Amino acid sequence: MGMVKDAALFAKGEVRRAVEEMQRVLRRALPVGSFAEREAAALAITNEVLGGALREELQAVADEFPDTVLVDGVAYKRHQKGMGRYHSLCGPLEVGRFTYRQMGVRNGPTIVPLELEAGLVEGATPALAYNVAHGYGQHDMRLHGEMLLMAHRQPPSRATLERLAKDIGTAAVLHAPRIEPLVRRGEQVPKGTVAVATGLDRTAVAMKEQLPSGAPRKPEPKRKKPRVRRPPKPFDICWRMAYVGTVSFIDASGEALEVRRYALPACDDPRPLVEQMTADVRQALRSNPALQVGIVQDGAREMWDRTREGMQTLKDEGLLPRWLEGIDRYHLLERLAQALQVVGIDAAERHRLLNEWREAFDRNNSTIDDIEQVLLAHYGPLNAAGNVQACQQLWEHLRYIGNHKKRMRYVSLRNAGLPVGSGVTESTAKTVVGHRAKRSGQHWGEGGLRGVLTLRALHQSHRLPSFWAHLSRRYTAEVVAAA
Repeated sequence: MGMVKDAALFAKGEVRRAVEEMQRVLRRALPVGSFAEREAAALAITNEVLGGALREELQAVADEFPDTVLVDGVAYKRHQKGMGRYHSLCGPLEVGRFTYRQMGVRNGPTIVPLELEAGLVEGATPALAYNVAHGYGQHDMRLHGEMLLMAHRQPPSRATLERLAKDIGTAAVLHAPRIEPLVRRGEQVPKGTVAVATGLDRTAVAMKEQLPSGAPRKPEPKRKKPRVRRPPKPFDICWRMAYVGTVSFIDASGEALEVRRYALPACDDPRPLVEQMTADVRQALRSNPALQVGIVQDGAREMWDRTREGMQTLKDEGLLPRWLEGIDRYHLLERLAQALQVVGIDAAERHRLLNEWREAFDRNNSTIDDIEQVLLAHYGPLNAAGNVQACQQLWEHLRYIGNHKKRMRYVSLRNAGLPVGSGVTESTAKTVVGHRAKRSGQHWGEGGLRGVLTLRALHQSHRLPSFWAHLSRRYTAEVVAAA
């Protein structure tokens, strides 16, 4: 304890001396000027100082390695000297270092011990790499670079930031199956949780899809200047349905204490996403077997087939004897409004009936049965009048009710502490996918969208720091001198 205190006092004294030296440098560099100008100059000087210190730190590490080293028990011999250019928040760092080649293998693989020892990520320092991983899930790299400049940092070029972001996104996707169970293992069910609700949904995203060779392209607007660069391969923009999933931990008042969010592009099978959701529910049930579990989402059959598969897996494992299912009540009321319009109920009466039914859903599980009978009573007169189109439309609504009637018992859902709406899942489609991947002019390839959605979902689930702690370890290794 005494040593820690002495070290803190020493560091405090060193900082004080550094501050005094910075003041002297600032007075010489900018003897006059406003405080704003002096602040900007101080921050610029700080970048230079910190960048130099980081470069010296890396150089010291690089100079320590002997001719032969061991990495994970494999011997490597010094091969070739060169300059490494690494990116940091304070600007580029030029470091002289050796590459090493595996011994006993002709033209074997090479490594850079410096990068492994320092944990450099795709040519970037750990701080910059995590900054980019966080930013890539929030906005494009052009904006991110501007934000770093506004914070008086010295980021690399936009192209370098985009390359780094895509590489990190690819690594996150690749290692997620291994890392997510580790992250999940360190999490606890929020205190006060009485129920767990899951939901699956889709939302459209503009995807960049290559056209077959020789296929005609969409007409382009005339250009004022001739194209000088080589035109890209022909492609089309198609809207595809990406998947989103949620696992919500609900308290006694019906509020979500915590939400785990997932997202996948349309080109992927949603089953892995459902498996991730199922793993969250499994962990919650092992922690508290008394938790109520339910699925609350819209009526799309594909979605129900997938989510019920996950629940059936937990039932087969003996963890979940039963679960509840609920159709999002807002979607149901929308459909009932359409049905009332089909049978010719005027707007004022529709409004009155919908309010009445909305309140009745909270009082009685049999409300949907009564509504079904009301709508059925209109079918005969429509048929007798020969209104074929109205009969077909009404029959579609009645069939929907018949298929999902067991999922419209909202009193049971509320008594179990579960929500009657899929608002959390709907908002996830907006916050995870819409706010990041559906901005004006955006279109995506499969790999890019997959990486963005992975990082975005981790951030929105408050999992990115713990996920990064595991992901960053793949860029590090213990480098020791060979005997």
